[in-house]
Order: sequence, then C-alpha cells, then structure tokens
Amino acid sequence: MKIDQIKAFIAVVETGSFRSAAEAIHKTQPSVSAAIKALENQYDITLFDRNSYRPGLTPEGHAFFRQAKKLMSQVIQLESLGHDLAKGVDTPPLHLCLSQMSLDPDCIKRIQAFQQQYPEVDLEITTDHLYGLQDKLAKGKCDVTIGPRYGLDDRHSLLELYKMEMITVMSSNLLEQLNLNAHKVKQASLQLLPQILVINTASDGSSHGHRHVLTTGKRWYVNDFQAKKSLLLNSMGWARMPKHMILSELENEQLVPIEVDNFMSRNHVPIYMVRLRQQTHSYQVNLFWEMMRSFTSR
Repeated sequence: MKIDQIKAFIAVVETGSFRSAAEAIHKTQPSVSAAIKALENQYDITLFDRNSYRPGLTPEGHAFFRQAKKLMSQVIQLESLGHDLAKGVDTPPLHLCLSQMSLDPDCIKRIQAFQQQYPEVDLEITTDHLYGLQDKLAKGKCDVTIGPRYGLDDRHSLLELYKMEMITVMSSNLLEQLNLNAHKVKQASLQLLPQILVINTASDGSSHGHRHVLTTGKRWYVNDFQAKKSLLLNSMGWARMPKHMILSELENEQLVPIEVDNFMSRNHVPIYMVRLRQQTHSYQVNLFWEMMRSFTSR
C-alpha cells in the first residue's frame, strides 16, 4: 500500500468519479484506476460498486475510507512536522491536564514511557479537578486531559485508560472518639463532622460539581488532596479518597475505611483520556493518544 494509492482512493470517494479524482490530484484517469485496483488486489476486497453511473462504496469500502481519512490526516501532520524541523521551527509543546485524583503509579508510568520513547516532544503538565479539566480543554489551555468523566459530551473523544478505587475514610482516632462502628456508620453520625472536598475551579452549584456528598451536613473545601489528607490525619473530618494516595496510612491504620449507609462509600472510577472531537490535532497529540491507546489493548 502506497500513500499515492490512498490519495487516489479518497479523491474518488470525495469527487464522485474517477475522472474528477484524476483532475483533483493531477493524475491521469488510468493511473487513478490502477491505484484503486492495486489496493483491491492487495487486500482481496472490492472498494467500489462499479455497476452504477457513479462509483459507490461497498461496505468494505466504507470501512476502508474511514481509516484512510485518519491515516491521511496523520500523514499531513507528519509532513508538516518534517518541514518545520527542516526549517528549524520549534514544534509546539504537548499540553496535558491531569486530574489530581488520577495521578497514580499506573498513570505516571504511562506518561514516563511516552517521554522515554519520544524525548523530542516538549511535554507540559498541569493539574485540575473534576469539571476544571474540560474547562481548560474548551478554552484551549491544554490538548489532552486525563481524569474521571465530568463535563463530557458529544464534543469530546474519549478513551478509558483504567479504573481507580475510591474509598471513604476517617482517622482511627476520630472513629474511636465518636464510638462508631466502621462497618456501619449512619449519616446522622456525620452531620456535624465536615465532609472534606477538593474544590473544582470550573464548578457551579452548592455541591461544587461533586457527585458523592451528603445532602445535609457540614462541608469543607480545600485546594488539593494533600490538604485533604492532612485534615483527615488530624481527625478534622471524613472524606472519599483515592486509595492509591493513602496506602501507607491504611496499612498503619492511621486512616480507616468506613461504610456510610445510603452513600457511595466505595467504588471504582473509570479514568478517561479526552480530547476535542472537531479539532485538528497536532502530530504530538496523535503520538500520545495512540501510545496511551496501546496500553489499554495489552
């Protein structure tokens, strides 16, 4: 398979005839026909139904066309990158915005693997929380986000990377002070105790974009998970936490998992890689996207 054959195939589909395709790509009609035939022979498929006046795509042709368009988009970006490098033009950095809660060892290892394989890509990383990630994406402040599914709709392309465990905890000292059974905590027992939440910069509404909060009760909002963890360790409230952030504290029993009635005390949260759908992405973005996708298929 050659790039010129793919170009000829796409031109026939988009112009509606072999003659028009030849004019569009400045080739002769016989050479366009030969390019299409070579593709069909190579894969033993029929791309066009030639029984009608205008060539129409077969089911195999429709599937081939979708992938061919993606391939040509990447070829164009690669050609542009090559010309920029030849001219000494600096390539744009790859901007990632990561959810604070998704920064577990698995996520970090994947990003490190990308850096090692593509050291020439200038990587820039920021963090945010909940809806703040997609707010940055919409405003053009990042190229790709990695985090839970908040604020996503038809504008976004997404790929699930892995799942992260969230658990509800309080300090063992506080549990003892309140004389509570960790396996069955009533919501009424927590009404006067702050539920500690990380604030979300793009949030609105009384719950600040959070899904798992008690409908009544006291709430404290902090800027990051380190502050949240410090307050928990000092017996100043209770909270849902990413399990990977408190493994040592769970092991030495400074923090204790609790089961609150009629509350999502424990669950696994899917973590997604997200980019805008209707946007031409840079060569660097596509490199990162495809490498992250390769991890999910292993």
